[in-house]
Amino acid sequence: MATKKTGISRDLIIHPGETIADLLDARNITQVDLANRTGVTPAFVSSVITGKKDISASFAMALEYVLGIPKSFWLNLQARYDAELLEADEVFTIKEEEKEVRKRLKDIVKYLRKIGLMNVREDTESSILALRKILQVSDLCNLKKISTVSAFRMGNAEHSDPFIIGAWIRLCQLNENKSAPVKIFEEINVAQLVDDLKKIMLNNRADLQKVIKDTLWQYGIDFEIMRNFKGAPVQGFIYRRTDGILKICMTIRGSFADIFWFSLLHEIGHIVNGDLNKTKSFIDDGTDKAKEDAANQFAGDHLIDNTQYYSFVVQHGRYYTKNAIDRFAQEQGIPAYIVIGRLQKDKHIPYNSVFTKYKLRYKWIEE
Repeated sequence: MATKKTGISRDLIIHPGETIADLLDARNITQVDLANRTGVTPAFVSSVITGKKDISASFAMALEYVLGIPKSFWLNLQARYDAELLEADEVFTIKEEEKEVRKRLKDIVKYLRKIGLMNVREDTESSILALRKILQVSDLCNLKKISTVSAFRMGNAEHSDPFIIGAWIRLCQLNENKSAPVKIFEEINVAQLVDDLKKIMLNNRADLQKVIKDTLWQYGIDFEIMRNFKGAPVQGFIYRRTDGILKICMTIRGSFADIFWFSLLHEIGHIVNGDLNKTKSFIDDGTDKAKEDAANQFAGDHLIDNTQYYSFVVQHGRYYTKNAIDRFAQEQGIPAYIVIGRLQKDKHIPYNSVFTKYKLRYKWIEE
């Protein structure tokens, strides 16, 4: 858990000069004598002892010769003092703008508290400092910059908050698979990957999340399901990790399985279509219709054979039976709910029809 205490009293922070003063008293060495033996002025020694000046590298070396205590001790003592001062003053680095950003991140804070990464009862300043450490940013205002250099599908840009999107992206980036990469993604393996995913669709296992993650990892894709937050209408986020492995993060704002599988193949379509070839990330907020249409085409083509689908639609017109849908789904090697979802999307059957009860819903576990 990232915890942070603010308001540390400066009176409790001991300057290295006090340690020098204690040693001089114990050894009956005067400040003037120390100055003469280290080659500095008495005024300089007095300034160090009173905390007005710091121990430099050259003075630390001199103290090693004169007092017989390694220079590393004095330099570490000075470094610890400097760090404690920064910690004591850290709360004063918080600007009013950052407090406003913290208010906007209230749902993310609630989530981080739920999973035990933040304290339940924290004042505003403490929670800001904790968020900085968790999201690994020096200022929460920097989250806005992160949201403009990443690739994501956005549901409704008008209701998006760049700070919430930036925080969501950081959560995705911080939760990478830490094991050794199996291999780098290669387009030549896409057909086999899709076949493996279809097998998972047909086998409704209790450990579905893990099976999907493990399967995609075998093809060089780090996959993760992240919860969504109001203000971040993001369906998917793709980026290339520093080791070359591709990462796909998806939010499940709905729970229907057919939408999930289509969205997953849509994201894979972005990769196959080369949307990450020229850069490690790209903006995909739905405004680039050509890329969106191409990714949708990839997903649709790989879920159901289009020629056979249109023949099926022509054959049945507006009259479909569950048995007919089951037979067609079996021919395609996919669950019936995928066919039902496609028919509903294409308006061949209404969403409020009897077929909706055959559609599978997923309940995703927050990790």
